[in-house]
Amino acid sequence: MRTSKLVLQSSLLIAFSSLVAQPGFSQSKPANNSKQPVAKAIIWRDPGNVSRRDLLYGPGAIDLMPKAPFTFVEEDKGGESPKFEVRDARGDVWTVKLGPEAQAETVSTRLVWAVGYFAEEAYYFDKVTVDNLPRLSRGLDYTAGNIVRGARFEPKRRGMKRGSTWGWQKNPFEDTRELNGLKVLMILLNNFDARPENNRIIYVDSPRGKEARYYVTDLGATLGRAGGLGGTRTKNNLTDFLSTEFVKGVEDGAVEFDYDTRPSGLGHLSVLHPGYYRSQVKKEEVMRGIPVAHARWIGSLLARLSDEQLRDAFRAANYSDGTRESYVSSLRNRINQLTRLPSKQSARQRSEGLETKIKNFNSKAVDEAGSKVSKTFTKLREAVQR
Repeated sequence: MRTSKLVLQSSLLIAFSSLVAQPGFSQSKPANNSKQPVAKAIIWRDPGNVSRRDLLYGPGAIDLMPKAPFTFVEEDKGGESPKFEVRDARGDVWTVKLGPEAQAETVSTRLVWAVGYFAEEAYYFDKVTVDNLPRLSRGLDYTAGNIVRGARFEPKRRGMKRGSTWGWQKNPFEDTRELNGLKVLMILLNNFDARPENNRIIYVDSPRGKEARYYVTDLGATLGRAGGLGGTRTKNNLTDFLSTEFVKGVEDGAVEFDYDTRPSGLGHLSVLHPGYYRSQVKKEEVMRGIPVAHARWIGSLLARLSDEQLRDAFRAANYSDGTRESYVSSLRNRINQLTRLPSKQSARQRSEGLETKIKNFNSKAVDEAGSKVSKTFTKLREAVQR
């Protein structure tokens, strides 16, 4: 019996190790920063009249959309979502993403862009034909012959040089309302994959001079439930999005959000890969401590968007009428929670803050337990090898 249990536990160890070794769980190699051009760092620009922003096309435009016919170039096997590149009738190259992230990212880029942050163009097509499309290694559920369904197109624009990744803690905007406003947007959208690897500096020669623009370049893990590895986390899932809270209270002048992306359950086995485990814990920690004033500021910008503008963002990704209206209603509710944040902390909110501290204390205990799990499985692995 003991041998059988040992074999079972060892099998779980091997299976989990294989999982975190997959491309979606791997750690990006540090970018070479030695040859980054000198440029002015910018994370946000005044969007002007937010109520006039066009969310149907977002950071793009109707005349910039991909133009058929499309010809397959090559498959991109990086990341979690199926991707490949195509060339359109103008000769422009586009990255095509398939799967649940395609719709969610199309919407999220528009919401981020609407209030002054940088976002990459994203165009969604329910159905397109791609010439010379081979059998892909991933995403076969979304292809039939040369027909592709549910595809997000992102351009590779000339004049935009992709630089290094950037982290939420180490950047030129530490403690600014602009950086914290972007963090609030990540939480509002339930982005559970807000890792530095999904942030990128993009260099652009603009009329103002050379700019180093700070982007969140992957917004696919949104519009579902935020959670940690081993827990319940989803993307592009209306039911899960509606089931989550947003603002939980205020503690010591900072907003307490319903946002926990730390590993849980079997996710604690990721301690066997210390670098990955630390990155998962850190990505949740950097979203804490957002001042009320900063959350109210970004809320005031979002509040200038009409429901019709929000609908346009979902129309761009071809959501059904019912799903679109439910998302719009939920987003409006979340925006209202930001604008109604109190300037002073009530006794009830102080009590809620205490509950959060208790939760964090318990989470720390779980993390320590995860360390013990790591040592236990190390011993098990050594026993098996003997």
